[in-house]
Amino acid sequence: MNSLRFSLIGCLAVSAAACSKDATFVETNPPQASLHWINAIADTGALDMRPIDIVTNAGLFSATFRSSNMFYQGIDAGARKIRVFVHDSNPAIAGVPIFDSTFTVTANTGYTLLYAGLARTGSTPARAFNVIPDNPAAPAAGQIGYRIIHAGAGLGNLDVNFVRHAADTLPDAPQIGNVAYLAVGTYAMVARDSAATDSLRIVVTAAGTKVPRLVNLKLPVGIAGTDSTNPIAGTRIAGSVITAVIVPASVVGSRAPQGGAFAAPSTVFLVDRRPPNTAP
Repeated sequence: MNSLRFSLIGCLAVSAAACSKDATFVETNPPQASLHWINAIADTGALDMRPIDIVTNAGLFSATFRSSNMFYQGIDAGARKIRVFVHDSNPAIAGVPIFDSTFTVTANTGYTLLYAGLARTGSTPARAFNVIPDNPAAPAAGQIGYRIIHAGAGLGNLDVNFVRHAADTLPDAPQIGNVAYLAVGTYAMVARDSAATDSLRIVVTAAGTKVPRLVNLKLPVGIAGTDSTNPIAGTRIAGSVITAVIVPASVVGSRAPQGGAFAAPSTVFLVDRRPPNTAP
């Protein structure tokens, strides 16, 4: 009995030694890219969007219309095979991709993966998957950056202004004029919100008009960093860069969320660059 017990202990010791890593072993992380995902399909239910060629946590799951990840997800650089599925408890539905493609992501590069348009047969513009490079420059001292993406299916061309207060008068010539569907703006820089009454916001109207305001929304203000916590990007935090993705109202009677905020066009905000760290 004793010899059997000692034999088992010996085997376990050998197994443990064989499985342990040398103290000097360093496991390197593969080169990473960064992804935003956004579901801007206004006439369908929840979707699952994810890579299928590698094991990864990256993706957007059970994502209803206007769902997104505001902050980036990391993913291994390289050629990634992306599929989109209808989120459903029935495997016969959930297992059939409605989009399937491969694209290459480059290390140390950010991308916005935008699924936009309309899914119902015969509807225009038809749904399409868009891969949009990000990577803004660092804002100058005291400034923040912003950009727009027009994902408002059915809204037509738009004029866009950024103002400091909800009731500010819009200029006769818009800051960003006659923006076409799926157009991606260039990054612009502006002084951060500093006065107590400042609240930088995006105002969207039909091209060539100033009323009605289809969208009049305040951008996230952010949170200042401290010695123990890093800042969260926003209009009051210098060094932040934010993309505003214009999205339509949901299609009435569809499986997209209905009523309330979904009854009118809106904006989804994404953080494309974080302010500098303040904590060790």
